[in-house]
Amino acid sequence: MRINRIELCNFGSYAGICEFDLLASNRKGNIVLIGGKNGTGKTTLFSGIKLCLYGNKAEGFENVNAFYRREVRKYINDTSKFESGTKCYVKMTVLFSNGQYDDEYLLLRSWNNNSVLLENFEEFSVTKNGISMTDEELADFENYVMNVIPPGLFDLFFFDGEQIADYFLGEDGNERVKNAFMVLCGYDTFDIMQKNFKRLTYGKKNLESDKEINYVEAKRIAEKKEGDLTKSLKSIESIKASLDSINLEIKVFDKKYKLSGGVTFSEWNEKLLQIKEEERIRDEKNTLLKKMANETIPFIIVHSLLEKTALQLKEEYDKQQFELLQKSLRTILPNVMKRVYERLESRNDSEFTNLVIEEFASQLKAKNISNVSTIINITGEEYLLVQAAVARYLELDGEAVAAVECEIKKSIERTQLLRNEIENCNIEGVQEYLAKKSFLSEKAQELTGELQDAIQISQKKKEEYEQALAILKKEERKFDEDLKNTSIISLSERSVAFLDELQKRLYKNEIKKVENLFMKKISELTRKSRFIDSIIIDSGFNVHIYKNTVFSTKSVCDRIKRIGISSYMAEQGEIHCQGLLSSTGTKDLNEFIKKFGGKTKRIIVLQEIEKSRLSKGEKQIFIMALYWAFVQLNKQQVPFVIDTPFARIDSEHRKNITKNFFMDLAGQVFIFSTNEEIVGEHYEQIRDRIQAQFLLENIDNLQTRVYSNKYFGDK
Repeated sequence: MRINRIELCNFGSYAGICEFDLLASNRKGNIVLIGGKNGTGKTTLFSGIKLCLYGNKAEGFENVNAFYRREVRKYINDTSKFESGTKCYVKMTVLFSNGQYDDEYLLLRSWNNNSVLLENFEEFSVTKNGISMTDEELADFENYVMNVIPPGLFDLFFFDGEQIADYFLGEDGNERVKNAFMVLCGYDTFDIMQKNFKRLTYGKKNLESDKEINYVEAKRIAEKKEGDLTKSLKSIESIKASLDSINLEIKVFDKKYKLSGGVTFSEWNEKLLQIKEEERIRDEKNTLLKKMANETIPFIIVHSLLEKTALQLKEEYDKQQFELLQKSLRTILPNVMKRVYERLESRNDSEFTNLVIEEFASQLKAKNISNVSTIINITGEEYLLVQAAVARYLELDGEAVAAVECEIKKSIERTQLLRNEIENCNIEGVQEYLAKKSFLSEKAQELTGELQDAIQISQKKKEEYEQALAILKKEERKFDEDLKNTSIISLSERSVAFLDELQKRLYKNEIKKVENLFMKKISELTRKSRFIDSIIIDSGFNVHIYKNTVFSTKSVCDRIKRIGISSYMAEQGEIHCQGLLSSTGTKDLNEFIKKFGGKTKRIIVLQEIEKSRLSKGEKQIFIMALYWAFVQLNKQQVPFVIDTPFARIDSEHRKNITKNFFMDLAGQVFIFSTNEEIVGEHYEQIRDRIQAQFLLENIDNLQTRVYSNKYFGDK
């Protein structure tokens, strides 16, 4: 496929008719260079080519509908919208090879802005070698174009330098890579064959049972739910990594601020409040010491005298009690005894009374009550009050005073330590510290919220997957029980298995070719030596890149011991672990640990490079090398349309890109360049390969003017 001419009429900023005649200059060249500053209409031309070729398919719609009309209307020139009878169209002259020579096709796709009905909004016509196609031929031609460059390859051949990274690395990038690989290699035919075999198998089995269909559908749903769960878990890991990074940044930021002596206002005030609190404690303890000096210490000094006083009080009190008792007996007992003996009439009452009184006196002498000297001479409540006071003072201990003095000393030490800390503190820059700390904390809080939401979503996805898995197992059991092989079914299934195995072998060969082509191209494009040492595209079409890294066997062993073998394999990947074993001659990681756990040996092993950590320039070089390797699989010659070719590419790499990328692409190459890209030495590099060149200029921010055979710097 080769484009010879493009004509735009009232399309975007192209007011009136604007032509791009690609045969007016160098017919042997293959590069069409279109220059223009930002906003001059390069991307509009890019969109016009896609719309002319694919119509609604270019915008992702199955047919011409209201949504497609709304998108196209954005491209209709603003001025022409107000002029009745005007049309907007894109016309292209394209060559397609029929195997012997090239057929010339004239494609015209036009839009009527004044049309009310959808069916009258767009018209598409094609002439082949000057003969208009019928509706049936036109439908066949559209299918043919879709097969040459299917919709899944739009973004591969229509290369936007600023967005191509998303094609390979964006969400579901592995699916796009797989689809592109299948189409480029022509292996999508295998899928068609497999579907037909399966359809034949299912059709035959449907006569007997629908259990296989239920099983296949359950398997499809389970695989989808598993994919949803995997994406959700990856999202959680991504958020956790971001949150860990923020928390680490906060920790390092705090540590750096503390090491520089920095404190916050609250910490500063807290230390001052602590000093005031210590002063209050000392005042309280000093007051207590003064009170002890006035009320307690004198009694501690006369402790032995207090003990004697307490004994004297007790003895005097006992003596008083006995004397009172004796006096009472002498007064009361005679009359009592008289009445007793009047009843007994046996002894003389006075004699018996005297005996009793004498016995009481004898008891008093036995207790030495009579020998107690009266010194204090207090009785009743006075005795109880004095005795209680003496007992209280006897309990006083001199160690209590020493304890209070010790507490005062410790308080003084704490105060001095706080004063030293304040002297070493630096409160300057606290506003900047607080502002950044607040920003980081808010970000961490936001990520925490996202993580909680992601965990809830993941839990829901897990439940859905488990439910789908349970249904799958149930349907699988039913299918196994009901499966009855016929010759057709058996043949179809064997054919599917054969195609699966054949695909794997073919995929392996072609993928290896892509990997080798990538390594060749990356070495040509990058200025860094050994930027990437290996690339592997796995069975799921995920792209992994590796770099040879020097490891210490002891540090690797320590890491494995710390997190476990399974966690280490999950963390570093199979390629890295195989490299460890092959470079050390060990059969597994257990043997590796036993052999090198105590040894320090330097080994070189592949380590996967996280693509998200590549710089923008490195990522773009990586994508361009991968892109080039993939398009080499293409069996048909199609034009490449490259918009913003040097997006994110630094000046050092541009020379390599120009020489080893643009000039290395087979077929026709359209390059849409700004005045900062394909100019100077880069222009000189491709001068001999230029088929045609154009310069776009924006007039009054309203319309684009096209200058044929001119470029930046031409007068």
